[in-house]
Order: sequence, then C-alpha cells, then structure tokens
Amino acid sequence: MTNNNVSEQEPCDHPAKKKRGRPKCFDEQQALEKAMLLFWEHGYEATSISDLTQALALTAPSLYSSFGDKTTLFYKCIDYYLAHEACPIEAIFLEAKTAKVAFELFLYDNVQRLAQPDKPSGCMLVVATMNCSDHAQEVQHNILEKRLKTKQKLLERLQQAVAEGDVVETAPLQEIADFYATVLQGLTIQARDGANVEQLHKVVEHAMRTWDLF
Repeated sequence: MTNNNVSEQEPCDHPAKKKRGRPKCFDEQQALEKAMLLFWEHGYEATSISDLTQALALTAPSLYSSFGDKTTLFYKCIDYYLAHEACPIEAIFLEAKTAKVAFELFLYDNVQRLAQPDKPSGCMLVVATMNCSDHAQEVQHNILEKRLKTKQKLLERLQQAVAEGDVVETAPLQEIADFYATVLQGLTIQARDGANVEQLHKVVEHAMRTWDLF
C-alpha cells in the first residue's frame, strides 16, 4: 500500500481534448485504495462524500466525474478489495490436495488478512454494510450475494472432494459449508473486536478438529 499524500488534484485540461473528456492527473488505483480503506474502516453509510473528497484530495464534481456516485464508487472499491486484499480462494482450493487441507489453508490465510496491523480489521464484505439502514438495502443485497458466492465455492470444493473419494458421499456437505462460512464470519467479528492473530489461529485449530465430526 502506498502512503504518498496526494495534493488537491483535478483532471487536467488538455488542449486537444477539452471537449471530449480530460486525462486524469491522479492515480486512479491509488485513489480507489484510499476510498476502499475508508469504506472498510467506517462502513458504507458512515463514509460521507466529504470524507472521500478529503481523503482522495478531489472536489465532489471531480469525484463524481471520475468514479460516479457514492454507491458506484463503493462497488468499485469492493472489486478492488476482492482483487488485492481478499483471500485467493480459487488458487488455494486448486492447489490443496484434500478438502480439509483446502479449508484449513483458506481459514489461516483469512486470519492473516483479518488482523493486519496496517489495515482495517475484519473482512470488508462483512463489516462495510453491517450497520446500514433500510435506505441501503440494495447495497447490502449486493454484498450479501458476494458472501454467498464464497460459501458456494466452499460447497463446490466439498462436492469435488466427494467425486474424488476424499469425502464420503453421505457427508452433510451443505452443513459443512455453512459451518465454516460461519466460522469465517465469526473470525471477522473477533478481529474487529481486537483479537490478535494468535487468538484467531486457535479458533481455526478448534474449527478444524470439528471436521471429523461431520
């Protein structure tokens, strides 16, 4: 993450392109990162346009011109988070030889990301819309769909394990996926409440002992 302070910056005038959009004088990816950190730390509704313009060193018109409205910017920040901060679940599940190892590596990787000293704690997909009002139902639903996609990937990895003979056919796959998705969300809340990496690792250890009980 870069920590360079960006002074008040506007899209630059260019003689040849004054009428058809102007090249931006700021780093859009850096701006997205800063906006993402605000939404991640304070949540969607609690982060105001004023907070965003101050952090990004842009005027409100420039912010809207570059990223659209607040909701559009938030969605772009979620995409940035998934690309740069979230656990690479596909890569982990592809490389792990068994479903149990896949789930264990997935949880441990998440722990390292949930309690970073230089980043907001918890998973942005959980904490950014926790306290939203009814006015943000569409945003909440959008983020819920992304969380459900993660749980679906857990279920699909279990189904793969059954096909490979790694997990017995009678195993309650949906219950297993539900359980570990719940563990993941619980880790987020614990991290948000100040639990450190060592404490979260202990939670994962106990959660993986549960594997053989299903």
